[in-house]
Amino acid sequence: MTVPDDYRNESRARWGEQARGWGAQAERLAAATMPVSVWMVEALELQPGHEVLELAAGTGEVGFLAAEQIEPGGTLLSSDFVPEMITVAQGRAERLGITNVRFRQIDAESIDQPAASLDGVLCRWGYMLMADGEAALRETRRILRPGARVALAAWTGPSENPWASIPTGELVSRGHMERPDPDAPGQFAWGRAGIIEERLNGAGFGEHEVVVVDFVYRYPSFDDWIATQRDLASRFREALDGLDAAERDDVLAAVREQAIPFVQEDGSVALPARTWVAVASA
Repeated sequence: MTVPDDYRNESRARWGEQARGWGAQAERLAAATMPVSVWMVEALELQPGHEVLELAAGTGEVGFLAAEQIEPGGTLLSSDFVPEMITVAQGRAERLGITNVRFRQIDAESIDQPAASLDGVLCRWGYMLMADGEAALRETRRILRPGARVALAAWTGPSENPWASIPTGELVSRGHMERPDPDAPGQFAWGRAGIIEERLNGAGFGEHEVVVVDFVYRYPSFDDWIATQRDLASRFREALDGLDAAERDDVLAAVREQAIPFVQEDGSVALPARTWVAVASA
C-alpha cells in the first residue's frame, strides 16, 4: 500500500505534468462530459448570490456552469491542489468571460475555509483519487451551511469505461504497467455499487441520492483516441513510449482490435462511458 504522503507528492507531480495536456483537450472534454456536469450543477439547486466551491476543479468546466447559475451576486471558488491546473482554468475563464470566479490552491483533505460558510460544493472525479477521500468528504461537510449540498461524480467499473480500460488494460496484461491496487486511490476505486453511500454516511451526510449517468466519448479516428489518452494520462504515455517500436506497434494493434465494436462507418470511434453521480445534504 502506498504511503499517503508519498502518494500525495507523486499525485501533485503527475497532475502538474499532465496540466498542459488537459488544457489542450479541455473544450472537447467539456462537450463530451456535459451530461455529468449539468446533472451535478442542477443537483445543487443553486440560487443567485450563492457561494460555491469546486474541489479538484482541473480545467474548471463544472464550476464554470455553476458560476452562471449564481449570478448576480454569487461567487465561484475554483480550486485545485496543483497550481499548473489552476493556471489552465484561469486561462479558460478569461476566454469564456467568466468574471464571478476566484481561484485558490486547496488540498481537499484540509480545506482552508470557515465552517458552515458555503452554499454548495462540486467535485467531479476527484474524491476517489485522493489519498484520504473520506477525510475530504468530512471537510466538505464541515464547510457547507446546514442543508447545503455537495454534488460529486466517481467512475463505475472499468468494463463500463472502455475508453480508459482498453488501452491501459493491454499494457497491464503485458506487464508494462502496474496492476492497480483495488484498495488504493484510483480511477475506479469508488466503482463498486454502494461505496459512495458508505463514504457519504461515514462523513456524516444525511439525505443522499446516487445514480448513474451514461455518455459517449467520440474521436475522429483510432489514432486521435490514442493521442488524447497520451495527453491526459502520463502513466499510459510513459509506458507506451518506453517500449521498442515493434512492441509498441503490437500493443496498439491489440488495442485497435478490442476497439472494433466501437468503430463507426466513417472510421470514427464512439466509446461508452459510465459514472456514478451523487448529491448529499449537510
